[in-house]
Amino acid sequence: MTNENLTEIIKRIEKLEEAIFGSGKSKKKLSKVSARNIDFSINERVFVKRYIVGKSGSKKFTLLLAYFVRGEVDKNFKLSEIRKRWEKKLSAKNMLGKFNMFYPNDAKTRGWIDSKEYGSYNLTKEWENVL
Repeated sequence: MTNENLTEIIKRIEKLEEAIFGSGKSKKKLSKVSARNIDFSINERVFVKRYIVGKSGSKKFTLLLAYFVRGEVDKNFKLSEIRKRWEKKLSAKNMLGKFNMFYPNDAKTRGWIDSKEYGSYNLTKEWENVL
């Protein structure tokens, strides 16, 4: 193989990697999402697609809670209501998947949410670290 062939192969591989993995520009856009520029006025399904898909279960739970309380810290929201909406409207594989009680427990352990009343959760100031 000549140097020209190797150079051509390397260019083709880099082009394929960029097509598959992205150029890194989209990663920068995702990291710019902050609690200040999240749109809580959109419907649930759009919110999930825009901000939640692709995250871990505990992050999904935290962000869904944030949607329901509109990002307000210390505002309680019932676990039963979160679970009901998750399972009835948002459980498709391309949305949130199956609900698991590990998610709120893990989110609480990480300090993103808290539970001041039995059966309900609220955001903490740390919830923005999920983004």
